[in-house]
Amino acid sequence: KNIHGISVYSLIRYDHHHHHDHKDLRRWRSRTTAAASAYPLFSNPKASSSRHKFYQEALKTARDKFAGEISFQSEDKDVSLAKALLYVAAEDETFMVFNREMDACSFLNEGINVCSSSNAREWDSVEQMPLDGKTISEWLSELDAIAKEVEAELVSRDIGCHLVEVLQAVNLVLFELRGFKRSPVLVDSKHSYLHLVLSSGCGSAILLSIIYIEVCRRLGLTIVGSRVGEDFLIWPQTTYPEELFKVTSGHSLFAVVNGRCVEDPRSMASDLTGSSLLGLEIASNRDIVGIALANLIRFHWKCASRANLGLMLTSPLRHAHNADEKPNKIDKPNVPLLRPQDLK
Repeated sequence: KNIHGISVYSLIRYDHHHHHDHKDLRRWRSRTTAAASAYPLFSNPKASSSRHKFYQEALKTARDKFAGEISFQSEDKDVSLAKALLYVAAEDETFMVFNREMDACSFLNEGINVCSSSNAREWDSVEQMPLDGKTISEWLSELDAIAKEVEAELVSRDIGCHLVEVLQAVNLVLFELRGFKRSPVLVDSKHSYLHLVLSSGCGSAILLSIIYIEVCRRLGLTIVGSRVGEDFLIWPQTTYPEELFKVTSGHSLFAVVNGRCVEDPRSMASDLTGSSLLGLEIASNRDIVGIALANLIRFHWKCASRANLGLMLTSPLRHAHNADEKPNKIDKPNVPLLRPQDLK
């Protein structure tokens, strides 16, 4: 036979009773049925077309929701960093789920057993889509819960809402009670997706800053930030920035918020003072979303280029298939097969 351009020869003995053939056929049918139930995309042609359309609409909806959140028609202060980045995660996850099903279909066509651990997701809207077990609204509620933990901590101390005390309570809840920590080296994309950082407690500097900003926003405290060298620094908005650099209990308030990078002589942040802080360009909410996306792009490009030495950001991408083609037409032998790890 000629399969995918490869000649395959098999010797069949007609004088031999093929009593195993029925078992093999039953196994193949069982495997196909299991795969079809796990991956509805290829259970039948009509369902395949409908499923393909559903994923395309979900991708567009997530992108439109993201664009609406950061739209310049709204005030920058009204842009939700958390919502914007959760819509990014929803688009990426939709893309990955769809292509995992396409991969499973191709595996089955190639005669390779398909593990049914995918657990294909069903949802009616992007808002209902599960991201690591929770919907977008549930992840936003997680940020609400962190803020309420900070409020409870302040009440237990029987103190007022002095700026220093509020920030110390935020730090206690985030970095001690909840154990959030900065990943020193980004080796996994989960450190750059908001819901996964909230889930694991480990993330990039910009993602931890975003969580800090979002929690403080729920407490009625405005936190601003700016890029300084390789770091993104945040601090409470104040009329007297020099107060941020007064040392109490061995640390300045600026160091309490930003951690060790402020006291690290190798960091540009260590040279900042109250007057030089005024000279920094404050990042808008849209700028912060842009920084998070740029870091995500750089991470994925770095991972992709490892397997393709000399691949530059300006190099053309390899064409996989025409996005306008119907799904049942893209499993032709001359179409390159993309695996999940190549899809980012």
